Amino acid sequence: LFPRIIGTNTVKEAWDTLKEEFQGSERTRAIRLLHLRIEYANLKMKASESVKDFVSRLMEIVNQMKIYGKKFTDQIVVEKVLISLTENFDSKISAIEESKDLSTLTVIDLIKSLQAHEQ
Repeated sequence: LFPRIIGTNTVKEAWDTLKEEFQGSERTRAIRLLHLRIEYANLKMKASESVKDFVSRLMEIVNQMKIYGKKFTDQIVVEKVLISLTENFDSKISAIEESKDLSTLTVIDLIKSLQAHEQ
């Protein structure tokens, strides 16, 4: 890393140089974030997929989007999980919506509840 920033005069210049190298230009970051948003919007659980595997795929996209500056709350991720599950979870989703406060439900608690239904 040092050879990449040796010619910079300030900490900000060094930071900007490293950021440009590892994240790309502003345009590159915007395009990458756009692709991630599309991938996020189109993400659905596959019929043969476990809850754990689906949530892992979702969180990988969410974490990549966070790197590019997109903010996510647990509530947003919980809602995405609930609308992306397969039909065999419909009764469980209804039970969760009636028994839990979705504004305070964490992703971890949701996963536990869904995995119990999956078994």
